[in-house]
Amino acid sequence: MASQIAWMSFDQNQLQRTQLFLNALSERGTVDELGTGIIRDLISGMLFPGHTVLHTRAKYLLFLPRDLSRLSSKTVDALAAEGRGTEGHRIKALRQRYQDEGLRSKGIIGYTTGSQTKQLPSSSYWGLMRQLGIYRGEGSLWDYYRELAAHNASRAQNAMLHSEEDGELPTVTGLWAEYPAESSGFDGFDLSPDEAVWLRERFLESDKSHQEERSLTSWLLDKGGPRSGREWVSKLDYVWNHPLVAQFPARTAQAMWLGRDTDQLLFGARILYNYLCAYHRPDQGAERDALLDKYRTAMNEWRSQIDAEPPRATLLTELDDWAQRRFGVIRAGGEARIRWRDTLRFVQRWQQLIQNSADLLADRDAHKHLMCRERSLKPGRARLEKPNERLQGWGGDAGYFRFDFNWLPAWKILDDIHAGLRTPRVAIDGETD
Repeated sequence: MASQIAWMSFDQNQLQRTQLFLNALSERGTVDELGTGIIRDLISGMLFPGHTVLHTRAKYLLFLPRDLSRLSSKTVDALAAEGRGTEGHRIKALRQRYQDEGLRSKGIIGYTTGSQTKQLPSSSYWGLMRQLGIYRGEGSLWDYYRELAAHNASRAQNAMLHSEEDGELPTVTGLWAEYPAESSGFDGFDLSPDEAVWLRERFLESDKSHQEERSLTSWLLDKGGPRSGREWVSKLDYVWNHPLVAQFPARTAQAMWLGRDTDQLLFGARILYNYLCAYHRPDQGAERDALLDKYRTAMNEWRSQIDAEPPRATLLTELDDWAQRRFGVIRAGGEARIRWRDTLRFVQRWQQLIQNSADLLADRDAHKHLMCRERSLKPGRARLEKPNERLQGWGGDAGYFRFDFNWLPAWKILDDIHAGLRTPRVAIDGETD
């Protein structure tokens, strides 16, 4: 089912990252049914700026400038076709490199469909490459193709007017940062020490924030290498479980804790939404009953956690104060602020329902609150709107996930870089939310 999108009025870089995130929603099934994604996006943008769920491996940040800077076609359409073909060749090479190791787990974008994949690496990583200063031009990938087409056409014309003895013809300069030379043998996603150092420097140099507001990406890369005094901690489900969390930049950590605590509050709403979808599913049977049991169990577990550690009374006030400051930093427009106020009212009412209800699964006010929310977000397409035809055969787990605020895609890139830096690593076992 298609989802309605409420756009946030950010600058061009923010808009580009939002567009990438929307593509991720359609491919990964991470649609936020209750419209609380603005909380996730604001906090993710401070913790791990530029990262999206589409990012899989760090070396794409080297593959892409190497491949795209070599394109030679002379029109925009021809360059787009050449670029797609070049990315297809890269996908093929990666498939061959990892064919005996299991393609699905390697992070190869387009490993099943090759160059025909809907979201090529160039589209997925373009915003991050601009943020890191790897691509130094302006605008989108198509803007790059337009500039490159003009350059290549001019270069071809000059070639007809001058002999080879006149010296080298001009090349397109200034659009790409100088990157490390590619090794003679293809080593897949593995980064050489030089490549890892170069990527680390890109992340560190691009973070211009005050020390207390540094991104966690740059903080976690600040020390690395075989003689690093800080080990790289791998296999963390959530960044707030990091053993050095007390040393995180103070204001960035504040945003992280606000995100974690608010998501804990909201997870119960996601459980209830899925329970209601199962309950109103028109077709009866064992599958429906299994879903109902699943969400009853999840609700009981969540309720026990909330009762044991209730959300502090000032949580949402703190969140709103932080968000208003953040809106000022990113120069958000009026539409984003309106959407924020609407979302905040929804969460505030949900918190009241938690406090006043002993059984949310049977609470009609709680049911009505979620139904009205979905109907306002998806008019005419809400699952919980009678006669519930959209729930026929519904398979469960709609928006049923915990926010990690883009920690997983950031971790994948950080893990690759630290592997290339040869940073000592340690794994944490038995972590909890």
